[in-house]
Amino acid sequence: MDKAVAKADSVVAETRAKEQEEETSSKKVRPPIHVPLALALVGGVTLLILIAVGSVLIITLAGASENTFSLIGRQATTSLDLLESRINSQLEPIEIVGDDLAVQFADGRLNLDDRRERAFDTFRGVFASLPQVTAVLFIPVEGEALRTTITEGIVIEVPPNPRVLQRQRTALENAHQQPGPEWSAPFWIQNINRAVVTQLVPVRRGEDFFGLIAVTVSLDNIVQFLADLERLEKLSSFILYDRDFVLGHPLLLETDFNPGTDFADNPLPTVDDVPDPAFRLLNGAGDRADQLLQNAPTVTDARVDDDFIIITRDVNNFGPIPWTVGLKFRTDDVSGEVDRLRSIAIAGLIVLIIAVIVGFLFARLLNQKIGQLATAAETMSGLDMAKVPPVPDSFLSELSNAANAFNTMIGALRWFETYVPKSLVLRLMQQPDEASRSVERELTILFTDISGFSTLAEDLTAEQTASLLNAHFELLSNCVEAEGGTVDKFIGDSLMAFWGAPEEVEDHAARALRAGAAIQEAIVSDNFKRVAADKQPVSVRVGIHTGKAIIGNIGSKSRINYTVVGDTVNVASRLEQLSKDFEIRDQCVVLVSKESCDSGKDALGEDSGITFSEIGDHNVRGRSKPVTVFRVYAAEK
Repeated sequence: MDKAVAKADSVVAETRAKEQEEETSSKKVRPPIHVPLALALVGGVTLLILIAVGSVLIITLAGASENTFSLIGRQATTSLDLLESRINSQLEPIEIVGDDLAVQFADGRLNLDDRRERAFDTFRGVFASLPQVTAVLFIPVEGEALRTTITEGIVIEVPPNPRVLQRQRTALENAHQQPGPEWSAPFWIQNINRAVVTQLVPVRRGEDFFGLIAVTVSLDNIVQFLADLERLEKLSSFILYDRDFVLGHPLLLETDFNPGTDFADNPLPTVDDVPDPAFRLLNGAGDRADQLLQNAPTVTDARVDDDFIIITRDVNNFGPIPWTVGLKFRTDDVSGEVDRLRSIAIAGLIVLIIAVIVGFLFARLLNQKIGQLATAAETMSGLDMAKVPPVPDSFLSELSNAANAFNTMIGALRWFETYVPKSLVLRLMQQPDEASRSVERELTILFTDISGFSTLAEDLTAEQTASLLNAHFELLSNCVEAEGGTVDKFIGDSLMAFWGAPEEVEDHAARALRAGAAIQEAIVSDNFKRVAADKQPVSVRVGIHTGKAIIGNIGSKSRINYTVVGDTVNVASRLEQLSKDFEIRDQCVVLVSKESCDSGKDALGEDSGITFSEIGDHNVRGRSKPVTVFRVYAAEK
């Protein structure tokens, strides 16, 4: 039971941790987007030129576009709306009549048994109210159909013939599967020289299929309407079926078409049969008028060539295959405005190019001066002041003042660099939180001291003493920093360094041990050079200890150090002083505590060449318990 509860608590804790992590991740601020200075200057200057110089161009182009493509687009939209409305006004009443007749036959108000005459009178009323209707037909599942048509203004019942009977049976079979009213595919009736379309409405009594109502409509009125538009409004229009067959066109009033004898095969006139030269654009000739389409969103397609512009819209209200209503214009009617628009656009483009070139040259001049300042500042971010180039003067007063101020700041920072550990500052820059708080952490501390320095310096001048110490500390600092350590301070002829802060490293003891061995090798090598130069050799003591210490900002408001304090520091210092009691081998002795030895020995590895010799427990000042001390020997070369 306890294990189950513990497991549940663990799952809850993991879930909460994930939620907190996701919440923290979502709150992270995206880094800002940085834009190159040259791009910003070119963009800004060019923008100003565009606003000042290009405003006239924009207004002119906008006005020209409004007077051409927008005007044509609005006219096309209005005209196509009118054509579509005209088609709807002719065919939508047929849908209402077809539904009404189907209802009357379904509920028995009309039938072909005892009320055949009443059905015939009803059909006659349809012809009277809708002049576009050319035939009304009711085909029952069983029995003889009632087929009526209008001839010379008189409604007559048409007797069946074999072809008609076959078509009726086919229509019944199709209507049985038909869920509701549908428009048939248009077909051509040669004796009236017009296309017709039929509304087919299945008649059902409940779930039972009872028959079919068919109302046939002539498109003669629509063709006449298109002819009137062309004659009165100078607007050429047409209607297509499946984009290949012509349902309506003014030329249909002037030409007798004989597309075929079997109208059951839908022999409508094709676009190739109608002598309209603009129809070549329907087959993909010319170019797509994209700008015109942008100003007429309800237009399906628009194409243009040297002679004509064709604008079309697909209508999907009358069957599965769309009808297409279209307009045509002569290119000459709008080419003048288009040519003027093209000339304005070319002139405006030249102005824009000149503006960009001028803006680029001006921006480049500014960027060259500001870029030098930015480059120097970027170089300074690495705190290597010796590599920071001076910023040259500028003829612009603001840039000149900035250059002078920057060069003065660089001179001050070069002095500052000599007093502040650069490697420490760079690390704190990468971990800014470490600089703002003091923490207790396991560290490894190293102390060095020159044995008998007072006696050594007695025969040296002040300049020679400073030169000796500078060279000595340079030698030791290189050994410390090569192992990632931080030189904390120089105290007289002593050096203090530490590992494990500001960034945490697991092998800080091993690093310090390697640094101690490297100091031993460096001192021995340097003494050979000193003896060869007839100079007195230098003897060095080194103490290393690992333990808990406080690391952080210690000091006053006027001066502060990022340093280490605590018992671990004292023990390392005492180990360095303990070296006085041992014979110095090769001019350098390195003493380390058991804590440092245990912590760093495994990380060193067997191939390090560094050896350890235990020299026993020793009491050090400030500690009640003795410290187990080891002596470190660098690998012999």
